[in-house]
Amino acid sequence: MESISAVIVFALIFVVVAYFFVNITQKSRKLLPEFINGKPSVVFFWLDNQTCRAMSSIVDKIKNDFNGSVKVLTFNVVKNYEMAENYLVFDIPLIILFDKEGNQVIRITKPNEYPKLEAKLKEII
Repeated sequence: MESISAVIVFALIFVVVAYFFVNITQKSRKLLPEFINGKPSVVFFWLDNQTCRAMSSIVDKIKNDFNGSVKVLTFNVVKNYEMAENYLVFDIPLIILFDKEGNQVIRITKPNEYPKLEAKLKEII
């Protein structure tokens, strides 16, 4: 009887973990439908601090260099914590690139990662 109980407990734990994993990966991988517009999207999560201000220059560079071919969205994580939660924002600042269909392509958290972001943008435009 104890072995059956152990199997049931293990199965329940497995189901809960699997559900959590599927829920988390679905949340973090797709851009919300209301933001998909047939263009790649760059989503910038920030706070009011020095590191985020440095990263905002990358967002400005994207706006200038890709002039209208990329949608840029910015979210202050304090004011938009639901958005940050939806995209599993654990590191701030964070820039996430989504392709035209809203699939996540790359995440960067440091200004020196801009070349990777730029290369991916050129690849999907």
